[in-house]
Amino acid sequence: MTDLYDWIETNGGPHLLVPEEALPEWRGIEGWTELSEDDPSDYARACRITDYMGLIPIGQRQALVFAGEVGGVAWLPRADGNGDFVQWLGVDDEADIAGALQDPIIEELLSGPDAEHLIFTTSSSGVYRLIDAADRGDELLGQNAQIVVPPGAYDMRAAYVDTETLILVVRRMTPRGAMSMD
Repeated sequence: MTDLYDWIETNGGPHLLVPEEALPEWRGIEGWTELSEDDPSDYARACRITDYMGLIPIGQRQALVFAGEVGGVAWLPRADGNGDFVQWLGVDDEADIAGALQDPIIEELLSGPDAEHLIFTTSSSGVYRLIDAADRGDELLGQNAQIVVPPGAYDMRAAYVDTETLILVVRRMTPRGAMSMD
């Protein structure tokens, strides 16, 4: 990969978007035994999300899990208040990603019947950290990035994108009430 964007990799597990103030509560693989329904570790809870995205509690807050595929994730904010968490699965040229996100086919996929949808309400600070779900929040060993969004509720939509030149998972974050696709 080149470095147009800040790609956050994991060791094969899901990515986690966690409120900065909840980082000390996230214990990652601490206490992890297996990926079973009764494993209470934070990492196992994140791994139980099998869709492209899902919510899990961390104390009184919620974190957003990006699961389903293995590949780096980057945050691409947009001037209109929206933004995309893009997961690199196969791309010939990283420079093609920005243009692809403007393609009407992405909108069609994100508003289509196969797109995943959830409502995500941020913490009051709107300051998050994108991490490997295996990491402990108070001891981040892997790549991570700070993501700052205006506090509030967001429509999240996810779609798998496969064209001749790229394969991505796009997770679009749109403020609720702002051009919502509901």
